[in-house]
Amino acid sequence: MKNLFRTVALALVLSPLVVSAQALAPADAGDFMGVWTLSLDSPQGPFEQALTLKDEGGKVVGEMTNQMQPEVQKVTDVSIAKGDLVLKFAGNFQGNPFDAVITITPDGADKAKVLFDINGGQFSMSGTGARTKK
Repeated sequence: MKNLFRTVALALVLSPLVVSAQALAPADAGDFMGVWTLSLDSPQGPFEQALTLKDEGGKVVGEMTNQMQPEVQKVTDVSIAKGDLVLKFAGNFQGNPFDAVITITPDGADKAKVLFDINGGQFSMSGTGARTKK
């Protein structure tokens, strides 16, 4: 009985981790789907990033580009947390690898607040997002 209780307790503790690791379905992404322009404030001045959120094989995938890195950065770790869309990915800028998290918080119709966090808070940029196409 003690082992059964431990197994059930462990399953309950780990179940949110398993759920969060599953791919986000397009229906669950709702109004986040489409093409966005993310306008961020950086120490070097304004920084714009194009983000497309699309359905790829029944899961949400992000594709990002910007002036400094025109090649597409594909993001497959997309989730919803407390109503925010969260994109996590590993990138490389001029030979320097980094881990990034972009959090998009709805702020009206087709608008959002954006936080771009690099390497767990070592560097961050905030700004706004505007959906340009559904």
